Amino acid sequence: MAKRSGIIVLSTLIILCLCGMALRQAQGIAFAGALPDTGQTKCYNDTAEIPCPAPGEDFYGQDAQYTTNPRSYTKLDAGGTDFPDSATDWAMVRDNVTGLIWEVKTDDGSVHDKDDEYTWYDAQSVFIAELNSANFGGDSDWRLPTIKELTTVANLGKNNPAIDTEYFPATPSSFYWFSTASAFNKDYAWYVYFGSGSDYYGSKSSSRYVRAVRGGQAGSIPLVINGDVTVTDPNTGLMWQQEGPDSEMTWKEALGHCEGLSFAGYNDWRLPNREELRSIADYGTYNPATDTGYFPDTRSSGYWSSTTYASNKDDAWFVSFDLGRGDNSGNKSNSRYVRAVRTVLPSHTLTTPTIMA
Repeated sequence: MAKRSGIIVLSTLIILCLCGMALRQAQGIAFAGALPDTGQTKCYNDTAEIPCPAPGEDFYGQDAQYTTNPRSYTKLDAGGTDFPDSATDWAMVRDNVTGLIWEVKTDDGSVHDKDDEYTWYDAQSVFIAELNSANFGGDSDWRLPTIKELTTVANLGKNNPAIDTEYFPATPSSFYWFSTASAFNKDYAWYVYFGSGSDYYGSKSSSRYVRAVRGGQAGSIPLVINGDVTVTDPNTGLMWQQEGPDSEMTWKEALGHCEGLSFAGYNDWRLPNREELRSIADYGTYNPATDTGYFPDTRSSGYWSSTTYASNKDDAWFVSFDLGRGDNSGNKSNSRYVRAVRTVLPSHTLTTPTIMA
């Protein structure tokens, strides 16, 4: 019976993924939930960079040791034509993992100038409206990115700025608006700091920088509760523990716990990176900022990611699920909660995951 249930769940997941992929292919965009790698390529202990450890060694299983969707960009001219990486003048960038098209900032006094700041309201009613009125790039569907979109171009292996400047030049290490409004205060909205990649919230009336985006609006496929205390997200190809441990752990303990976990018939669990962990945050609610229909035990507290904070090797990123903020102030010796993850489907290719009886 257990084996049959597993086959039914797998069949449902494959059908959902096929339908979603067909929709996105018909609309000419990439799989909407694909998560690019964070960009972290080095390994760390509690205080310093180290050679990447082997399985079974302390600190094995951190961000740099798992790369699901390598970062990949293509430069585009003002008409949307692909340029080679060697191009020195380009107008837009396509993220080849998410399919999103990003505006490139300039230093020429135009509407794209890197120094222009806007309130949250004007960012949409003035800046975005001007891009669409001018049919920038041949399109009129430019918009402000959501918190889950703009944070994917933050490179967490870099700082000042925490972005791939070979594709995104003229990026000040400063604050950029998301379209995502705060659920707990209607006068606030979220923004990212590109000095480190951390996110915050503040008054919509404050002035901040803006980067426009288009594409990627196909909608998401509902998560699947598997019946074995796991949840599968067909959008990202990730399977989650529905309920995590009751006790908090240090970062080192969290890595070891997830790597040694045998749960629901699988033994390839790991600690999620920051963007994977953020993917299950729900910014339309708070305390906790997640859908408790899928994750009923979620505390309004911090959960460790496998990603070290590049500017301070003593700290690792965590997501605080009271509001959903990606926080970089987590000293690795502190204790936080843990939710393990495993990869079941690459985001761009449909494969059959192994179902264990």
